Amino acid sequence: MSTSPQPLRIAVIGAGVAGAACAASLQRAGMRVTQFDKSRGLGGRMATRRVSWTDARGASQSAEFDHGAQFFSARHPRFRALMTRLQAVGCVAPWRPQVHAAFPAPSLRPGFVAMPSMPALCRHLLTGVSVQLGASVQRLQRGSDGWQVVLAGGEATGPFDQVMLAMPPAQAAVLLAGHHDGWADALAAVRMDPCWTLMAVTDDADWPWDAAEPAKGPLAWVMRNDRKPGRSAPPGSATWVAHASAAWSSAHLEDDPADVAEALGAALKALLPWNAALQWQHRSVHRWRYAVPAAALADGRECWWDGDLRLGVCGDFLGGGGVEAAWRSGDELADNVTAWLEAEEEAAVQPA
Repeated sequence: MSTSPQPLRIAVIGAGVAGAACAASLQRAGMRVTQFDKSRGLGGRMATRRVSWTDARGASQSAEFDHGAQFFSARHPRFRALMTRLQAVGCVAPWRPQVHAAFPAPSLRPGFVAMPSMPALCRHLLTGVSVQLGASVQRLQRGSDGWQVVLAGGEATGPFDQVMLAMPPAQAAVLLAGHHDGWADALAAVRMDPCWTLMAVTDDADWPWDAAEPAKGPLAWVMRNDRKPGRSAPPGSATWVAHASAAWSSAHLEDDPADVAEALGAALKALLPWNAALQWQHRSVHRWRYAVPAAALADGRECWWDGDLRLGVCGDFLGGGGVEAAWRSGDELADNVTAWLEAEEEAAVQPA
């Protein structure tokens, strides 16, 4: 009969990049991970949406838009190594966009896109991990046998030995309240800027750039989605993703989506003066209420871990925002957990 200890049971709440990185690393370390996410799919802001419409001839058309993170950098050695491995299996592709921006230089830099859609990165990382989608976590309960994850409707799942929160700070603060009030207060004070995103299909346009950073107006940047690796548009069409600035999005956060689509569509069309007669085939918007952190937290840590409570927090807001920051935060949290476990085991075998 085996006397080997049972693997630790860990709940990771949130299946964006940070949560996927954390869960994948913990699973590789031999722990039994269950991932929860309230959405119907993986990826969080690594999102791709398919839309359908009927064109002027009455034919059904469809297109996909990367309406969250557009692409991502890979500066840290461990993340670059991951990109090398993922590129070898076709999960990511390098992209060097031609960017039009005001002097002195564009802020967008060469990077990577996930293939064939942005959520593919998280799907690949979470291979073999138990994932519960459509699972909205309402609260956490801690008892003598560990943590219970309570879902909408009151269903409790568990027990878990540890819980990792990988979600926007305002949402994480709600779950932390009563368990770690210091963290809850700190996260409640983190400001995440919103972003309205326009997804549009037009007739094909004489557009010389892959992306643009407008110097003025409501749009922060515009991208030809169909010019990214692995993406396409219906014949004779162009697909666009345009993100409004944080200031404009905040000022119009509760506006009717139809009004937002009209305003952002007009701003996009104003960038194409030589295409004044450009025809819309489709136009819709998506509101990201928690899009990007306004600033990184001042303590400089990439994650938070409390070994006494068996509780952790990770997310891009701990590293200044972005896909790479999210991955590093989740991966670092998993490293903290495994290092803590090793220290616990060493302490247990030391002579009294």
